[in-house]
Amino acid sequence: MNDGWEHTVLNIITLHDYEEDGEQFLARYVRREEILGNRMPFNNDRYALARGYEYRASRSSSASTAASRSRRTPAGATATTSGTKRSSSSRKITAAIKATPYVRGYCYTQITDVQQETNGLLTEGRKPKVDPDKIRAVNLA
Repeated sequence: MNDGWEHTVLNIITLHDYEEDGEQFLARYVRREEILGNRMPFNNDRYALARGYEYRASRSSSASTAASRSRRTPAGATATTSGTKRSSSSRKITAAIKATPYVRGYCYTQITDVQQETNGLLTEGRKPKVDPDKIRAVNLA
């Protein structure tokens, strides 16, 4: 299995989707059969399955999808999003992920800034950019 991109033989599908807008996320993922049927990309030009493969849920396992979310900043750019805006965006996309009935888990990748990507919840020195209690509240809601 290739985590996040073009799966082959599997029981769990993990999709790396960097969508920041909760409404757009829901509009895309309500179309479960199109994504799992490889008829619609989930992240720009990325499809859930490698060419020539199809999703076949086994009887012993449920179809689960894990969504990975992260804010991306292109190389050379600087992230200027305030903690308040970042917290609001995180709340909306997390609510959208939780509202998608077949998603069984999610993670926020790259929570710290690293090299040219400066969009983490923590600085490279691990200092919070957003109040950790606000992030915790978003995840518990």
